[in-house]
Amino acid sequence: MTDFDDIASAFTSNTDWYAAVQEARTSLHREHPDGVDVASIGHEAWKQLTPIQQARALDDLFVAYICRLHDEERTTALAAAAAEVKTYIEADDEYLLHVALNTVRTGGIKPDTLVDGVCALSLSNVLDELDLLRHRLAMAKAAANGEKS
Repeated sequence: MTDFDDIASAFTSNTDWYAAVQEARTSLHREHPDGVDVASIGHEAWKQLTPIQQARALDDLFVAYICRLHDEERTTALAAAAAEVKTYIEADDEYLLHVALNTVRTGGIKPDTLVDGVCALSLSNVLDELDLLRHRLAMAKAAANGEKS
């Protein structure tokens, strides 16, 4: 069982809370087919529980809140990492790869052609993919800045 399975199973272990949430959800969606505030569902479900049931449901609420905080922190960290521009390619790496491929391109790159023990076709594909990624990044930046491509 994974950590996620452990967490998910905790939500359904409290059948009183689960049933109250499902009942409130169904009822409120019928009354408001255009949409319902999630907090309203929670408040309505909470009112249906006895004080003992509410005490049991608190663990589920704590777990849900902590999971949400974790997701928000992870999303923030991923967004920060994505905003940071970095590359593992050294200044002359791409040039050296092109030079190496040019030595075999004249005869045509065959599936078994090697350049210093590396498949030439694979090197060519990596360079093509790098060009494509640069193009996509430029288009995404242009779109983000409101420019037309």
